[in-house]
Amino acid sequence: MAKERTKISTSALAKALGKSSRQMFAELEALGWISREQEQWRLTAKGEFEQGSYCDSERYGRYIVWPEGVKGHRALVNPEDRFTGAKGLGLKTGLSTLRINQLLAELGWIKPWLKGWQLTEAGQALGGVQKEDTHTAIPYVLWPKTLPENIIFKRTLRAFTVPLAEVEHYRGCRAMDGHLLRSEAEVKIDNWLYLAGITHACDKKLPLEASVRADFYLPQVRLFIEFWGSENDSSYLAEKMHKKALYEANNLAVIELQEGDLNQLDEVLPRQLRRFGLEC
Repeated sequence: MAKERTKISTSALAKALGKSSRQMFAELEALGWISREQEQWRLTAKGEFEQGSYCDSERYGRYIVWPEGVKGHRALVNPEDRFTGAKGLGLKTGLSTLRINQLLAELGWIKPWLKGWQLTEAGQALGGVQKEDTHTAIPYVLWPKTLPENIIFKRTLRAFTVPLAEVEHYRGCRAMDGHLLRSEAEVKIDNWLYLAGITHACDKKLPLEASVRADFYLPQVRLFIEFWGSENDSSYLAEKMHKKALYEANNLAVIELQEGDLNQLDEVLPRQLRRFGLEC
């Protein structure tokens, strides 16, 4: 009689591959081998194809086991085949690599670490994999290619990219950090500053006797930011010229943004901010 092949639990499989149990379950779910149903892990047709099966224990109840040979499965030892980095997520969503990482950090799934990014426990639970550049030793994270389907990621991405007029629950123009602003353009600038980790105030009064307010103020470098829209209203144009004259006459540091800058803030703002000693 042929000896039954040795089977190992998912936790044992995780240990053999040097991963946590949470990460292993998340990866198997991303592969489509298992699914979560009524607080229990169940084998899918793909999981059964990979020879997964169930084991019943008086102590642990029913759990999934795998043939030992699965430890060398290409999909498990070569995560790049089903994972992608921030650059790949950016290409899929239309955002830069930096902006994707900042969004993921805002969600608490990664955190800045040694010029790179470190996976958090919450990110690991989503199937994130910690990696390190072999040349620079800078850490980075790979994500399941299914991450853009995650409801929390989609909601955060939508809040950052979708025009406010399309978001039904908006009452006014509210940015990701809660600031209530006057226009979609200002929200876009505010979101950029927030994700870059730059402390800023909105609708800040200039340090002058005249009752004039700036769109944004960065206290760290005593810098104002003004967005000049393309409105042709005469009163708006008069106010714009008046404010520009006040900045110049009082030697106040200011960055001026135009409508055409909004779609390239990742290039425009870092370059401008460096002129005032602020790296981001």
